[in-house]
Amino acid sequence: MSKRTEQVSELLREEINKIIIKDFEPPRNTLISVATVSVSPDLKRATAFLSIIPQNQLGSSLKIMKKFGNYIQRELNKVLYIRQVPKINWAIDERDLRYKEIEEALKE
Repeated sequence: MSKRTEQVSELLREEINKIIIKDFEPPRNTLISVATVSVSPDLKRATAFLSIIPQNQLGSSLKIMKKFGNYIQRELNKVLYIRQVPKINWAIDERDLRYKEIEEALKE
């Protein structure tokens, strides 16, 4: 990953989290944040990996974020001063799920 893609990735993560905190009303008793953002080498596409707590809300929360994603995309287009703002795709950050599986396996 080049330095430029790393910079854009971190910038997107910060700005998306700001928008979520400011304008998004998550489902009751649910916390949603962007853990990481992966940007394509041509900077045209990005995938935002969501961290969702509690884990039993993964599917419904992802569905809600995909609907809210158009708003986030418009806000990013307003606040970011880069040549082309990447098109954001949404996915679940599965690292937490893997960590939990490993933790449970170690307990046995």
